[in-house]
Amino acid sequence: MAIEQEPELMRLDPETASQWHPTANDRLDIRKISPTSNREVTWLCHECDHTWVETPKSRSYASALRCPVCRSIFDSLAFHHPDLAAEWSPNNPMTAWQVRPSSNVITPAWVCSTDPAHIFTMALASRTKGGTCPECSEHGKSKTELDYHAAAKKAFGNATSGKRIATGKGSTARIWRPDITVKLADGSALVIEYDGSYWHRNKQEVDVRKSEAVLNAGHRVVRLREHPLGPLPIDHERYLELQVYPTAPDPEGVMKSIMIWTET
Repeated sequence: MAIEQEPELMRLDPETASQWHPTANDRLDIRKISPTSNREVTWLCHECDHTWVETPKSRSYASALRCPVCRSIFDSLAFHHPDLAAEWSPNNPMTAWQVRPSSNVITPAWVCSTDPAHIFTMALASRTKGGTCPECSEHGKSKTELDYHAAAKKAFGNATSGKRIATGKGSTARIWRPDITVKLADGSALVIEYDGSYWHRNKQEVDVRKSEAVLNAGHRVVRLREHPLGPLPIDHERYLELQVYPTAPDPEGVMKSIMIWTET
């Protein structure tokens, strides 16, 4: 563990002081060490257990590394946001100790701490501003949408919300986050979108374009069109459209109808 110090008594900044070796500097008083000192001091990286000797002054430059072995940097995401670092995917090309909270050098992958099966990508700036796992988050979702998602999970077992689906290539490449995604036995996806009458009343063109892109990627698409929305001009064997009513929702009945359709 890092050595515990009283910040108000320190001349070194807290992050540098946290790497003060707990036993190798027994003849030195950390409270009296200046950040511009040329005295050699022993440091310990608690992430990789590397021990080395370096002067505080040489560590004070902006380009200095937090650790010369694991290449961690000062003011990293891991130092300032250990809770987010705990969700950092090991498959990222850099560690949470090697990027700053506002960095845009990569868009990292995250492993949800609530459900490790939820793996998602999100910009660092978005996460530090409160962004959470899109499959667990209820932000921006109506109670009706949540009820349909719950019914889909009950019916299909593996239904997720906000899961990324890539479509197209080159200039037509897009990333979509459907309301509900179900992985089917043949490897394709069943995408279920809930079209609320208020939010989708002027989005017919967008809804058609998104549906066709997902269909062209080889998936099935179901759109739940809330009354009084009209039907979309889509004619495809892997497309199903159901009209639902806000005053008489029937999520479980709707999911039963979708299950029967997927089996045909």
